[in-house]
Amino acid sequence: MIDFLGNQDFMQDFYLAGGTALALREGHRISVDLDFFSATIEVTGRTRQDIVQSLSSHRVQVLENVDGNLLLTLKNLRVGFFGYGYPMLATTDSINGVAVASLSDIGLMKLDALISRGSRKDFYDLYVIAQHISLAELLILGQTKYPYTKDFALMAIESLVLFDNADRDLQPQLLIDLTWSEVRAFFIAEAHQLDREWFGDQ
Repeated sequence: MIDFLGNQDFMQDFYLAGGTALALREGHRISVDLDFFSATIEVTGRTRQDIVQSLSSHRVQVLENVDGNLLLTLKNLRVGFFGYGYPMLATTDSINGVAVASLSDIGLMKLDALISRGSRKDFYDLYVIAQHISLAELLILGQTKYPYTKDFALMAIESLVLFDNADRDLQPQLLIDLTWSEVRAFFIAEAHQLDREWFGDQ
């Protein structure tokens, strides 16, 4: 499916991010949903229409079709196209013609996701990223990626220990030996350390 999508003209405006992009890089879990983002277009009506038309030969079923979001199934695979108006901080790699976000950009988007919902798979993904790029470094990069988001670092640090939703989630299909209790303990320790580094004794 990535081969097919990589040959579509509209894909020049999109990059693959999310869990599948990370799984392709790290091989840590099974993830089959394809989430494509654009920093340059807003995925409005004409864009969504063009995408659906381009994919019409592959059994497209539209699940959500609103400004900013197009969610569909393509040969029973869930594929999403989203307007995400934040700059890419690093160059993308390419897999079969599809641009794939860098670890730093995926990591920041995962922090953004934790602030919003805190799913278990997002915690696992961020744990894997943190083995390569420290959370402290991601918070610094966040000031560039999200310059107009007030208190991004504070919200991100607080989200690292908000496990209510994640505790109820199903376990991701992991390809590495890593328990949920280990992931929780890691983020609790990181949150305490980052809180001291960023905000001291306030």
